[in-house]
Amino acid sequence: MINRAYKFILPLLGLWLAAWIVFSWAAIQDDALIHLRYADNLFRTHLITYDGIHPSYGASSLLYVHVVAFLSGFISSPNLPRGVSSFMHISLFLITSVILVRFIPRESLRTRLLGLVLLFILVAPSAVRWLDDGMETGFALCFVALLCILTFQQSRRSTTTPLQYVVFAVLAFFTVLLRTELALLCGVIFAMLAWRQIFDGGKRSSQWVGAVLRSSHVLVGCLFALLFIVVTMHSLLPDTALAKSGTASWAAFHNAATVIVGALTFGLGLLVLWLLTVFFLFRAGRFSMPTLFANLVFPTVLILAATRGQEIQGARYLVWTYFFSVLWNLLELGSINHDRSNVKRQSYPLVYAFILLLLIALPFECKIMGQVLNTRAHTMKIFTGQHLDVLEGKQGIASDVGYIGYFSKANICDIAGLVDGRDFARLTASQRLADCAASHPDFVFGNLGQVKLITNAAQGYDWQVCAHYDFGNVRTPDRHYLVLPGATAAQTCQAVAGATPYPLTALYTQQHE
Repeated sequence: MINRAYKFILPLLGLWLAAWIVFSWAAIQDDALIHLRYADNLFRTHLITYDGIHPSYGASSLLYVHVVAFLSGFISSPNLPRGVSSFMHISLFLITSVILVRFIPRESLRTRLLGLVLLFILVAPSAVRWLDDGMETGFALCFVALLCILTFQQSRRSTTTPLQYVVFAVLAFFTVLLRTELALLCGVIFAMLAWRQIFDGGKRSSQWVGAVLRSSHVLVGCLFALLFIVVTMHSLLPDTALAKSGTASWAAFHNAATVIVGALTFGLGLLVLWLLTVFFLFRAGRFSMPTLFANLVFPTVLILAATRGQEIQGARYLVWTYFFSVLWNLLELGSINHDRSNVKRQSYPLVYAFILLLLIALPFECKIMGQVLNTRAHTMKIFTGQHLDVLEGKQGIASDVGYIGYFSKANICDIAGLVDGRDFARLTASQRLADCAASHPDFVFGNLGQVKLITNAAQGYDWQVCAHYDFGNVRTPDRHYLVLPGATAAQTCQAVAGATPYPLTALYTQQHE
């Protein structure tokens, strides 16, 4: 029954995904437009630069920026990142489907059922929110899936051909260029393969040096990528990682929990599926040392985040960790020999209970994510319909710089420290605010809290509110405001939005009322 279900459910899941992609097409995340501005400047200047003049490493993915820059030579549209991310989401669904159908035996019914659950999670509305937002998350998960299946196949072999070595090294190279933190995954894969080669059959090999060398391809590719990043960008980590880090704190665990729960099925659902696969592996007695390595990625990332005081601002920074573990665990479960006479007597209460919870949660998730994606689409429509280009070359202050920076092409002083260079990213939040306030801003862009903070620091202006924009959020829309000095507000606001500005103090009064 489960095997027959694959034939019918896979096309239905594909159609479901396509429908959600069409429904949410105009929705795009603020950060995606940061990468698009980097890509446009890379195409024009051949430099990684946000303002088109000064080099800066404010993009979380060098490979993604280069891919978008290449495509921007053929397609000039603010929806370009959205198109790339949706293509990679569809590719991820197809790659994962092929892996599950091809490498999990038909006799492994429970594992195939868990595979269907994984595919369901990958097309859930929450997955569309995170994988079709114009960022590189789907790209990263495709690389993770390919590395997982290649590692699984390699772990079953005692030799490595030159072609296999090169393919692994090249894939690892581009994986780390896509996300620097994926170097951790490459290190884990090296440990998994080296351990399997050295202790093949439970006995330590006397040729351990050769075993390590046969497993070194992924490590070689990773190291070359890290060297390339340091040589070209003069830094291993992007400025965004530096700006979002602080002192060691256990608050990273609370931060991660909030992010995972907020991602709904794509976050919490995938995490629960990971724990289920771990439980089944333990019960089957198949929790080997390589499998232990494969399941340590997520805890390791959390510990590193706590050690660095790293702020985790979205599910995309975590989901790759337990996606790799889930896929590896499913492949391990599928490799267990199954007695057909016992299959019918097996019960799957935990799996069925989990599927039931997912189905119960689906209508609520559709409603919540539908609102989020609708809000994003409406915000994108407003930005594309206004004439923010009249702010080009002006000096602005903002925290969420994606939309306003791309559509205005203004000089942005980013109080979050993401795009103004490494020295600026090293400053404390209060130092960045003071520097931005002293830049004689022509406009301010942010939510109410950010606007209050900035305008209190940049005193001496009769601040006027020109327009507002709602950023999609799971809980409530995060409303942002375009605020201008009184001397230029009327003329500029009319040119930008065809509207009449009103005093910022009136906004504070409305809040209290």
